[in-house]
Amino acid sequence: MPRQRLWLEHRSRQLEDGHPREVQARIGLVLAGGKTALAKHLKEGQRVRVGGFLSRAGYKGEARDRLQLIVETLEPLD
Repeated sequence: MPRQRLWLEHRSRQLEDGHPREVQARIGLVLAGGKTALAKHLKEGQRVRVGGFLSRAGYKGEARDRLQLIVETLEPLD
C-alpha cells in the first residue's frame, strides 16, 4: 500500500489562565493508499483542515511515545 508522510505545524495564540500564550506544535501525518492523492497539490506553508485518528508512531523506543495522525480527510484552505 502506498504511504506518504507529511508534517503538520500548528501555530496560534491562546489564553491560558487569562494570559496570552504562543502555542506551537508539530505532528506527523500519514496518508495511505488512495489518500496520498489528497496531498498532490499542497504547497509548503499552505493552510489545511485535516481529519483522521491518532496513532502511535511506533512500538519501540521513543516512537512509542510520539503521536501521528492517520489522515482520512485533507482540505486546502488557501
